Amino acid sequence: MKLSILILTHNRPKLFRRCLESVLSQIHSDVEVLVNNDSCDIEEINHPQVTYFYHNPNSLCEIYKFLLVKAQGEYVYYLEDDDYLVDDFLKQELTADLIVGNYCPKYETTDMLTFMTLYKDNWLTSKEFLNNLNEEHLQLSQHIFKRNHINDFDFPNDSNIHNDVKLVIHAASNSKIIKTVNKVFYYQTVDGRDNISFQHII
Repeated sequence: MKLSILILTHNRPKLFRRCLESVLSQIHSDVEVLVNNDSCDIEEINHPQVTYFYHNPNSLCEIYKFLLVKAQGEYVYYLEDDDYLVDDFLKQELTADLIVGNYCPKYETTDMLTFMTLYKDNWLTSKEFLNNLNEEHLQLSQHIFKRNHINDFDFPNDSNIHNDVKLVIHAASNSKIIKTVNKVFYYQTVDGRDNISFQHII
């Protein structure tokens, strides 16, 4: 298995469906999809490469860890239920320890865009990446991780958003080769409520 796509969903069945359909529209044989729904409110889409779990966690990090333990892929990618993949996501070449996509500018900042433009399509050392990392605007779905580089991450027992940063820093510190690409991996939903009437930003 080359890639495990790990989807977390909670109380947003319409957005989840759009998210999963964006994956299934381009899925190929060496990809698995693991879904955790802790609110038991989704309509499952049956597919041989999709596995559903209904683990009720105490924290967001507990879901991250739970899905990571279940994953079989060489690489793992976390996707939130209110976001969905760009059409060519699964054409991404998985050849580095950590792959970093361009930033989706929801917060109207150019910091990460500047960083990605500076290093676009380059192979970075871990030190170069960490020295230019913008922690404030980092989002987990910008990153495709090599699974064995985050298996030993000590997930905190809470839901603090800065845990995403800690996970990326841990992955980078374990990585010899970091590839940055001047592309966006996913569409960011502007409104997080369970509707699909709002336009995305890319």
